[in-house]
Amino acid sequence: MYLFTGEKKDCCGCMACVPVCPVNCIAVTVDEEGFEYPVRDAARCTDCGKCTAVCPVMNKPAPTPAEGFPAAYAAWSRDEHTRRESSSGGVFPELAKQFLREGGVVFGAAFRDDFHAVHHIRIDSPDALPQLQGSKYVQSSTVGVFPQVKELLGSGRKVFFSGTPCQVAGLRNFIGGDTQGLTTCDLVCHGVPSPGVFEKYMNEQEEKYGAKTTEYSFRHKRTGWNFMEVHQEFSNERTYHSMDWADNFMHGFLKNVLLRPVCYRCPFYTLPRIADITLADYWGVATKYPRYDDDKGTSLVLTHSKKGNELLHVGNALIIHQTDIAHGIANNAHLNHSATEPACRSAFFDAFRHGSFRAAASIYMKNSDVMKRKIRRMVKRAVWRLKALIK
Repeated sequence: MYLFTGEKKDCCGCMACVPVCPVNCIAVTVDEEGFEYPVRDAARCTDCGKCTAVCPVMNKPAPTPAEGFPAAYAAWSRDEHTRRESSSGGVFPELAKQFLREGGVVFGAAFRDDFHAVHHIRIDSPDALPQLQGSKYVQSSTVGVFPQVKELLGSGRKVFFSGTPCQVAGLRNFIGGDTQGLTTCDLVCHGVPSPGVFEKYMNEQEEKYGAKTTEYSFRHKRTGWNFMEVHQEFSNERTYHSMDWADNFMHGFLKNVLLRPVCYRCPFYTLPRIADITLADYWGVATKYPRYDDDKGTSLVLTHSKKGNELLHVGNALIIHQTDIAHGIANNAHLNHSATEPACRSAFFDAFRHGSFRAAASIYMKNSDVMKRKIRRMVKRAVWRLKALIK
């Protein structure tokens, strides 16, 4: 376990170990790469073993496979606004709305007020849901969240928790015992980029544009779901748009340069999953189900339990089509393998520590790679538009 070995590949950063310590001897620190890690005060530690027991990397909670699961669906919200403001089909906000209507509480990832970091928050009203919508390609801090979830469940409240697979696993271990009132939703995770890198990137963006950020989206649908852009608005009314392959931060994310060390040997990507529901973009849906891709966003939904399946099918807010699970898995690479660590990762972080993000990116997010992505994206756009025209 990381707390005793110091091996960073053994820590996913869920922080379940921090609140479980009975003598409060575990604190949170940020390393030189900008990731949160727990730190143990050895002098106060009683070696009770609770931190090891709760660690999902050391003790992955066992999934509970049921007959007929997992099941795969293509789905999207009937509400055009909800769908447009979501990264894929808008399934998560519709599930969350249903939970809130029934008096439940929802936890998910939200930007900090200045858009420089991401953390998990609790919401009790649909009015707050926009904070949780949209992909956030930065590791979200869950410090202090798991005890809130446990307390709510203990008081009889129902909780809907959305996060990465490792966060869901850490929560399950922390709750322990009866999780009847808890419904969990994870995502097909590429890996989590460094919060420290993202903060430096945002500082440099604001310095370049001469103002503070007022809006940020990793995946804006101005040019459609299949060809989304990074979108940033500033207090001086200037705007930044960039295709993902051309934005240095997103390029580093897609190249796997910015990821947490454990992401290169993720224990949680495989099926069966621990969560009740898994959400992803249904990339490649048009290769088998062309009628399900109108370039507005289509979600791949995998249900892993009766609880998850019932939540998906409650009400009439979603358009849902059951699909071939093998097809959905084949088109989502990170249901099949972990991210591959690039040879330049350590060199990038060394350059990042000693200078600006922009300078490090100029060396390791090479223009030749950007051009290759640009060409592939242009071909993909042309093919998609031709198919849409024929259809």
